[in-house]
Amino acid sequence: FFFANFRLPKQAMGMVLGRISEEMPAHTVLARASTYEVRRYARSVVAECSYGAGGWGGGDDGSPFGALARYIGVFGKPQNDKEKIAMTAPVLVTPEPIAMTAPVLVSPGAEGQATHTMAFVLPASKYSSIADAPKPLDPRVTLRQLPERVQAVRTFSWNFRPEAAKKNLDILLDDLAKDGCWAVERGADGQPRWQAAGYNPPFALPFMKRNEVLVDVQPNPNCPKAEE
Repeated sequence: FFFANFRLPKQAMGMVLGRISEEMPAHTVLARASTYEVRRYARSVVAECSYGAGGWGGGDDGSPFGALARYIGVFGKPQNDKEKIAMTAPVLVTPEPIAMTAPVLVSPGAEGQATHTMAFVLPASKYSSIADAPKPLDPRVTLRQLPERVQAVRTFSWNFRPEAAKKNLDILLDDLAKDGCWAVERGADGQPRWQAAGYNPPFALPFMKRNEVLVDVQPNPNCPKAEE
């Protein structure tokens, strides 16, 4: 009887069904393939927080999310020096080797040890630079300006977990190599520069969720399709 008469608020029901109402990063689509698309993203400001030593999926996933949520004021008074900030989508996770990243973005660790950062993209409609954004009061949260960038993107549903992201990353890299029109950018360690993006809350229906893997790319001047 209770469940037969239970009604979720309209906004909450939309979130359960995968509806995304938050502001998303501005971009233009440069190309579309059957399994991915290539986007040019505008400059944006992100608030970042590093995971613990276990990294993404290591059992402490709530720690960076909680720090970032408190920074923008999800749980009440925002932990910044200015104002409450509107939530945006997606939440970004970036794998980074500690030795190759700036000290303000990651925790100290042994050389070669892997870590990850979680980031909230701040609303570009209000914050165009770090100077515009509220200063975090939690030292674990840092601000960074993302430059304009070109990324190949593969979308997938179900759970936003490291294993699923890596599987879809491998598929995306394989498809890019087969097409030959977009060169993958790699770091000094030879690994592709990539991110995982989650657009929905954990309680959204898994098959309605929108998740993505994004890889930094540049046009390949020797694209086979250009010769056709």
